[in-house]
Amino acid sequence: MITHINTTMRTLLIAILVLGYAAVASANDFNTAKKAAEEGNWVQAADHIRKAIDKNPQDMPTVALAAKIYLELDIHDTALTYARRVYEDDDDEKENVLLYSQALTETSQAPAASPILRKYLRKKDDVDVTLALVNALVAADSMKAAELVATTARDKHSKSPAAYLALGNIYFNSKPIPVFELAVQNYDKALELDPNQVTAHFNLAICFWRMGNRETDNDLANEYFSRSLREWDQVTKLDPKNARAWYEEGKILYLAGKYSAATTALKTYRELRPLGTGEIMASWYLGESLFKQNMCDSAKQHLEDAASRIDSLKPKVSLMMAKCNFMAKQWKASVEYYKAALPIKARWDNVDYWYFGVAAVVAGDTAMAINVMAEAADRDPKQCTFMFRYAVLMQGRYMYARSNEIFRKRLANCSDSLDAKIHVFIGNNFYADSLVDSAVASYERSLGVNPKYMYATLRLGETLLAKGDVVRGPELLNTVIENGKTSTSADDKRYAVGAIIRLNGQDIGDKKWQAIVDRSKIGTELDPKSVGSWIYLGFGYQGLQDVENAKKAYREVLKLDPNNETAKKNLKALGA
Repeated sequence: MITHINTTMRTLLIAILVLGYAAVASANDFNTAKKAAEEGNWVQAADHIRKAIDKNPQDMPTVALAAKIYLELDIHDTALTYARRVYEDDDDEKENVLLYSQALTETSQAPAASPILRKYLRKKDDVDVTLALVNALVAADSMKAAELVATTARDKHSKSPAAYLALGNIYFNSKPIPVFELAVQNYDKALELDPNQVTAHFNLAICFWRMGNRETDNDLANEYFSRSLREWDQVTKLDPKNARAWYEEGKILYLAGKYSAATTALKTYRELRPLGTGEIMASWYLGESLFKQNMCDSAKQHLEDAASRIDSLKPKVSLMMAKCNFMAKQWKASVEYYKAALPIKARWDNVDYWYFGVAAVVAGDTAMAINVMAEAADRDPKQCTFMFRYAVLMQGRYMYARSNEIFRKRLANCSDSLDAKIHVFIGNNFYADSLVDSAVASYERSLGVNPKYMYATLRLGETLLAKGDVVRGPELLNTVIENGKTSTSADDKRYAVGAIIRLNGQDIGDKKWQAIVDRSKIGTELDPKSVGSWIYLGFGYQGLQDVENAKKAYREVLKLDPNNETAKKNLKALGA
C-alpha cells in the first residue's frame, strides 16, 4: 500500500514539474515576443509568439499579442482569428475592441467593425475608439457617417490629435476626389498638438506625394515631392523600424524613378520584413530598382520572389532576367528567359529583339536567331552594330541577297567608319552570286569612301583579274603589295600576302618562275607563317630548277602544315 502511494505521488510530482516547466517556457517565449514587438522586431516576435501559443493556447494575453504581431506582419486571417477570440473573451476591454475592429477592417470586413465600436462608445466615450470607428466607416465607404462622427469627436475632444487625424482621414479618402488641402490642415493640427504623432507624419507624406502627382506646375509639384520626403524622414526618425513607412517611401521613390534612393528604403523594409513576409510588391519595386541600376545579381532574388507569388509578374521578370543574362554573356539562359517573356512581347524594347537574336546565335540556334533578327531589323534598323552582325550572319548562311538588303539598310541608317568595309562585303555577296559587274561597282564605291582601303583595293584587283583585265587588275594588286611592305598594319600585311598569292596564281600558268620567287619572298617576310607564300616559293624555285631552295621552301610548308600533300608530293619528286 505504501509503495502504491509513493508511486502515485511520484507521478503527480513529475506531472507538476512538467506543467511548471511548460508554463515557464511559455512565459519566456511570451516575454521574448513582447520585448521584440516593443523594439519593432516583428519577425523575431512572430517566431516566439508561435511557440508561446503552442504551449499555452488559452492564455488571452498571449493570444492578444499574437493578433497584434500578425496584424503588423500583414498576416490578416490569422490575426483576425486571434483578435476575435480575445474580443469574445472580454468585449468590454478597450484594447480588445480596437484590436478586433482593426483586424476586421484590414480583412475587408469594415462594415462588421462599426457595430462593435459603436457598442463600446455607447458605454464610454473614447477618442481612440472614435478614430477607429471613423476609419472603419471610411473603409466601408460610409463617408457621411464618418464625417458626422469625426466632427462630433473634434468638438468633444478639441485637444486630442486623434480627433484631427480622423478628420484628415475623411478628407484624404473623400469621394469622388480627395480634398488633400483639408486633409493636410487637419494632419498639421494633429502635429501642433503632438509633434511626434507618427501617423500624422505618415499620412502627410502620402498627401504631399499625391498632391505633387496631380499638379501641372512642375516647380510646385517638386515642392510637394520634397515635402513628402521630409515627412518620410520624420517618420523614420521617430519610428526607425516602421516597416510600412519604409515600404511606402520606397514605393514613392520607385514610382518617381529615383531608383537609388528607392533601393535604400526598400532594402531597409526587407531587413524588417525578410523575403516571404510583408508586402509582395516590395520585392518587385526593389528588384526593378536594382535592375534599373544594372545590379542584376542583387535584383535576381527579389524579382524571383515577386514572380513566384504573382503570376502576372512572371513574364516581366523573365524579360528583365533575359537582359541581365545577355549582359553577363549567359547566352543560353538569356534565350530561355526571352522565350518565357514571349507572352508580353508587346512590351519588349526594340533592342530586346536584337539581344534575343544575338543570344540565340551564340547559343547555337541560328535558325531561330535569323527569324528574331529579321523582326529586329524591321523594328530598329538604327542599331548599327547589330545590323552589321545580322548581315554578316546572313552572309555566313549563304543568304547573299538578304545580307545585302540588311547591309544597305544599315548604310541608310548608320554612316560610320564601317561604310567602306560594308561596301566590300556587299561586293563579296555579289561576287558569290556570280554578279561580277555589281561586285566591281561595290568595290569602287568602297574606294570612293576610303581610297586607301587596301581590302577594297585587293578585292577589286582580284575581281578585275578574274574578269580578264590583266592591266588594271595586277596594277591594283601590286599597289596592295607595295603598301604592305611599308605599313605597320597587320591587316595591310595580310592583304598584301593575299595579293601576292593571287598574282602568283596568275603567273604560274605563264611559268613566270622568277616573278613568283621574288614575290613569294616578300610574302614570307611579311608573314613567315604564310603557307601559301612558302609553297609558291617552292613552285618558283622548282620551276627554275633550283632544287635545294625548292626543298627548303617545301620543308617550311610542312613545319607549318605537316599534312600538306602538295609539299610532300613535290619533295618526293625532288628526291627528298
